[in-house]
Amino acid sequence: MFKLNLKIALRNLFKNKVYAFINIGGLALGLTAFVLMLLYINHEESYDTWSPELKNVYQIREKHDFFTPDNKEHWQDMTDSRMGALVREKIPQAIAVTRVSPDWDFVKGFSVKIEHANPVIISRMKDADQNFFAVFPYKFIQGNVETALNNPKSVVLKEQTALRLFGTNRVLGKTIKVVMWRDDKGQDLTITGVVEEPKSAQSVAFNAIMRTGEQESDPEQANSSHYCQVYAKLSGGGDTSSLNKSLQKVYVDFKKASFVKRKINFNEFYKDGKTPGLKAVQLNAVHGNPPFKMSWFDKLKPVIGISAFLLLVSIINFVNLATAQSVQRAKEVGVKKVLGSYKSQLIGQFLLESALQSVVSLFLCVVLIEVVLPIFNHQFNVDLSFWHNPQLFVMIIQLIGLFILVTLLAGFYPAWILSNYNPVSVLKGNYENGLKGIALRNGLVIFQFVISVTFIISIGVMHQQTEFMNNKDLGFEKSNLINIKSNYENDFAERLKRIPGVQYVATTTQVMGNAFNVPEEIIYKGNNIQVNTVTVTFDALQALGVKVLQGRIFNKEYKQDTVNTVVMNEAAAKFISKNPVGKTYSLKSDDKFLTFQIVGVIKDYHNEGFDKAVLPTVYKVTRLGGTSNTNNLLIRFNTSKSSEIIKKIEAEWISLYPDYPMEYTSMDNVFKDILEENSRFINMIMLFSTVSVSLSLLGLFALSTFVAKRRKREVAVRKVLGASNLQIVNLLNKSFLILVVIANLISWPIAYILIKKWLDGFAYRIDMPIFPFLMATVVSVIIAILTVSIQARRAAISDPVNALKYE
Repeated sequence: MFKLNLKIALRNLFKNKVYAFINIGGLALGLTAFVLMLLYINHEESYDTWSPELKNVYQIREKHDFFTPDNKEHWQDMTDSRMGALVREKIPQAIAVTRVSPDWDFVKGFSVKIEHANPVIISRMKDADQNFFAVFPYKFIQGNVETALNNPKSVVLKEQTALRLFGTNRVLGKTIKVVMWRDDKGQDLTITGVVEEPKSAQSVAFNAIMRTGEQESDPEQANSSHYCQVYAKLSGGGDTSSLNKSLQKVYVDFKKASFVKRKINFNEFYKDGKTPGLKAVQLNAVHGNPPFKMSWFDKLKPVIGISAFLLLVSIINFVNLATAQSVQRAKEVGVKKVLGSYKSQLIGQFLLESALQSVVSLFLCVVLIEVVLPIFNHQFNVDLSFWHNPQLFVMIIQLIGLFILVTLLAGFYPAWILSNYNPVSVLKGNYENGLKGIALRNGLVIFQFVISVTFIISIGVMHQQTEFMNNKDLGFEKSNLINIKSNYENDFAERLKRIPGVQYVATTTQVMGNAFNVPEEIIYKGNNIQVNTVTVTFDALQALGVKVLQGRIFNKEYKQDTVNTVVMNEAAAKFISKNPVGKTYSLKSDDKFLTFQIVGVIKDYHNEGFDKAVLPTVYKVTRLGGTSNTNNLLIRFNTSKSSEIIKKIEAEWISLYPDYPMEYTSMDNVFKDILEENSRFINMIMLFSTVSVSLSLLGLFALSTFVAKRRKREVAVRKVLGASNLQIVNLLNKSFLILVVIANLISWPIAYILIKKWLDGFAYRIDMPIFPFLMATVVSVIIAILTVSIQARRAAISDPVNALKYE
C-alpha cells in the first residue's frame, strides 16, 4: 500500500507541476527563515557550554553607578577588585576566585611585537591573576595548566593567536613585547602555554591571558578603587538564591566597615532608592544578561516572531493550495471509497503526499541556507555555519521535529477534507462538500494579508524613523573630524597643530562612540541636581563644532576657565533658569563647598545612540581634558583633503610611538555604526516583508483558482444570459476585496501597537504617521485586484459550453 500511495503521490506532483512548485517553493522559503533563526538561537544558547565544569562557575556582579550611561545604579560586571578577596575569604563554597581585566570599549587591543616583525594590534588580551585557569578549564596544547600563570610576566596564548604571530603553535618559552598604551615602554612576557579554542562560544572570550600583576593588588586606601571582573568556581551545584543572600550580607558588612574608615554615613549615602548589592550570576546566564544592553533574546524577539509568522504563512499557503486542488481529487477519493478504502487510509495517503513535499522543501531549505547564510552572518554580525556546527546533532533533531510538525500542520486539514468526500455525490458530479471549508480558507487568506499589511506598514514607519535619525541635528559637526584612540599628550598635540589643514587638536571624556560619564550632584538655590560631568581641553568644544545658545564657550584668554567656570548643555540649563549665564552653583567636595560660574549654554549634542536621551551635562576645563583613560584625541580639519593630512599624522605618530600602531575613526563612520544595527533590522524586515507578501499572493492565487473552478457553472450561466467579461471579473473580485479590506481593518491596530512599541525604544522619534497605513491599504488592494483578476479573466473568457454540458 505504501508503494502504491508513493506512486500516486509522485504522479500527482508531476501532473500538477505549477502547484507543486508553488507549494514546495513557498514552504522552503518559510522553512529557511525559521531554520536560520534556529541556527542563531542555538548559537546564542551554546555560550559557555564547552565544559561541564562551567556549571559551577559564577560571575560576581556589583550594584553601583560608575561607568553607567545614565548615571543610575545598575548591576555591573565591573566590580571593586576587593570583591575577589571578599568572596574567597567569606564564602565557604569558593574553590577558586580569579580577577580579570574588563573589556573596555575604548581599548580595541594591545600592540604586540615579536622579533623582526612590525607591531600588530591583538584584541581581547586580558590581564588576570594566577587563578584564571583554576576557574576556567581550558585545554592546554602546550604548557601546564597548574603552573602556566604562576610567575609574573607570563602569557598564555590561544592557538590562533600563536599561529598569527609565529606561524606555529610550538611557541613555549618564546617572548613577546606587549605595549598597552602608545607611550608605554612595553613589557616582555614569556609564553608559558597555548590553549585550544573551545567548540562553543565563550562569554569570557580572549586571545591571550597575561599576568602582569595589576589584577593582584587591591587599593590600599579605603576611598580608592580598582575595577575588574571577578569569577568564582564554587563547590557543588549550589542554590543561587541562598548564595546571593550570603554575598549580600558580607557585602553590606564590608561596605559599612569601609564607610567608617572613609567617614561616610552609610544611611546617608544609600538614600533616594540607592541600595548596596553584590550577587553571583551563573556563567551560562552571563551572555544572555549583559549590563546596560538588551539581551540577545530581547533583540531577536521581533525577528523570531517574523520568522515564525513566515513559516505560518507558508503553511497556510500550502493548505490553501492543497484544498484548491481538492475538487480535482474528488473523483479519485470517490472511486477509492467505493472500492473499500477506509478514511484512515485516505488520510494516510494524503499525509504521505504532504510529507513528500515537506521533504523536498526541507532539502531546498538547506540549499537556500547555504546560499543566504553569508548575508545573514553579515546582517547579525555572527559567524554561523550549518554543516560545521558544534550543535549539528541538535540541529538535525530540531529539523526532524520541524518536518513532522510542518507535515501535520500543512497536510492534516487537506487530508481530512479530501477523505470526507461523499462517494455517491462526487461520482454524480456534485462537489458541495468543498464548500464546507470556504470559511476557514477565507480566514486563512485574511490572516495572511493581516501579516503582509502589518509588514508593509512597519517598513513605511521604519523608513521614516531612519530618515529622521539620518537627518537629525546631532548638535555638533561630524564631518572633517576624526578621533584617534589615544590620550592627550602635549608634544604630540603640538606637532599635529603644525600640520597644514589641522584646525583643532583637543580631547574630551564625551564623544560619540566613546563616552565616559561621571555623575555629580550640584546645589543650586538649595536644590540638589544630578548632572553628568565632562572634562575637556580649551579647544574641545570648538573642535566638536557645538552650537552656542547663550554666553560663550571656553577660551584661553580667560584664566579662570580652568578654575571655576563651566559650560552647560540645554538639558542641564533647564534645571537652573531660562538665562543661566552668570549664575553660580555650589558643589560639595571633601567637606568643602566649591562655587562654579556658568559662562555659556550649548545645544545638546549626541554622544550615544538615539535610544538614549542626552544627559544634563556640565563641561569643565582641565589641562589634559580629564581622566588619563579617555582615549579620545579629537582632530578637526579645515579642509576636505583629509586623507593627505591623516598620512602626515600617521608619520608623526610612528616617529613618536613606533611600537604602537595608530588607530582612528572618523565621526561620520561612528555615526553610521550607531545607526547600523537599526538599519540591519529594517533590512531584515524589508526582506521578510517581501517574502511574506509573495506568499500571501500565492495564497490568494490559490483561493481565487479554487473559487473560479467552483463557480465555473455560475459564470457560464451568467455569460449565456449576457453578462460581459468585465462584469464577471468584477463579480469575482468583489468577494476578495472584502477579505483584503477586513485584513486591513484588523492589521491597522496591530501594526499601531507593534510600531509604537518599537518607536518607544527611541528617546528621539517621529510622531506616528498616517501615510504608511494608507499606503499599505492601497498597495494590498491593488495587489489583490491584479492577482485575482488573472484567474477571474481566465474564467470569464472560457467557453460556457464546456462548463454546462452534461458528462
